[in-house]
Amino acid sequence: MTGFLRRMACAVLLVLGCTGAPTAAEARDERLLAAAGAEQAAVLATMERLVGIETGTGDVQGLAAMADFLEAELRALGAVVTRHPAAAGVAGDNLIARLTGRGQRRVLLMAHMDTVYPRGTLARAPFRIDGNRAFGPGIADAKGGIALILHALRLLKVRGFDDYASLTVLLNTDEERGSLGSRDLIVATAREHDAVLSFEPTLALREILIQATSGSATARVTVRGRAAHAGANPEQGVNAMVEAADFLLRNLDLDDRARAFRFNWTVGTGGRVANVIPDAVTLEANIRYLDPALLDAAFRTLAERAARPRLPGATIEVERVMGRPSFVADAAGRALIDKARAIYREIGADLAVVPVTGGGTDAAYAAQSGRPVLEALGMPGFGYHSDQAEYVLIDAIPRRLYLAVRMISDVAAGR
Repeated sequence: MTGFLRRMACAVLLVLGCTGAPTAAEARDERLLAAAGAEQAAVLATMERLVGIETGTGDVQGLAAMADFLEAELRALGAVVTRHPAAAGVAGDNLIARLTGRGQRRVLLMAHMDTVYPRGTLARAPFRIDGNRAFGPGIADAKGGIALILHALRLLKVRGFDDYASLTVLLNTDEERGSLGSRDLIVATAREHDAVLSFEPTLALREILIQATSGSATARVTVRGRAAHAGANPEQGVNAMVEAADFLLRNLDLDDRARAFRFNWTVGTGGRVANVIPDAVTLEANIRYLDPALLDAAFRTLAERAARPRLPGATIEVERVMGRPSFVADAAGRALIDKARAIYREIGADLAVVPVTGGGTDAAYAAQSGRPVLEALGMPGFGYHSDQAEYVLIDAIPRRLYLAVRMISDVAAGR
């Protein structure tokens, strides 16, 4: 999972302020809870098999092996599976698996096959179990989510549940790099369904659901001046570094935390020779936003200020590079959050709600379809997108599986 997982730990204090203690447990499905508990060992075994296939984004061999494995698993569950080559030169095939039932509603389940880890990581950090923790590259983000999807479908099949028009699984290959090769497929597929359930991980420290994720963009700035000898005749040059520094400082005011608009200069390059006035500098600012109107306004401001350089003869060009769009749960999406929290209360557990995080997931693309989306139905974990060992909580498997099956069946049946 991109950006926002790295920020989840920072959101915990906010989370704790957004939810109270769970209410008394409502009537729960005892048979399902027992079945979910009995399935724990099988889910853990599936996670081990998934972790054993290295699938760093762009790993042609690993992603092909993963697609083969998952296609076979989904076909064994009765699904019709199709492969969709990734667009934009991205490696691997995206998978879509469809189950047809006798109901009226259509539900899409999503997760991603790729991880942030390069080939060879598994040899240094193999799957292992230590107490209540199962470790392995990508086990939380998002191979645990894939395992939950597979076993939720298995439990639904055993229960004979087919009260849906279609139940679809979409697994893509490039979420960790922005889903440029799968975003159009995600939007188009989500548009065919009544609701989308996404299985990105939640936090081991505090299980949460996501109400909104920031969109991302980059402001790429090129400052041009004129080279000259730094000792003999510097006044004949136009110092692009000085101009870039001035432009950087003039735009610090664009950052607006109160409105969830973050603007931070993060990259700067320029100057190659110690005794030459630099004639070109590039800057990049990382931008996170909820409201697209604020993004548009910021780029208008950048353009206006770029047209007024400090040094005569300097020029400034600003380029907008878009990342993921923002995602804000609509009323139907918030109703899905409420449903998930109610289901968790059935088994005496609690889900907190994060109002907004600073990064994004494929939920943002799915939401562009206009369909309600629920994010973070995967495993509680820790250490993803970091240099710490990634793990999931083993004893969470039954409750997460219970949640997944109940959400799928309730949403599909229109309950």
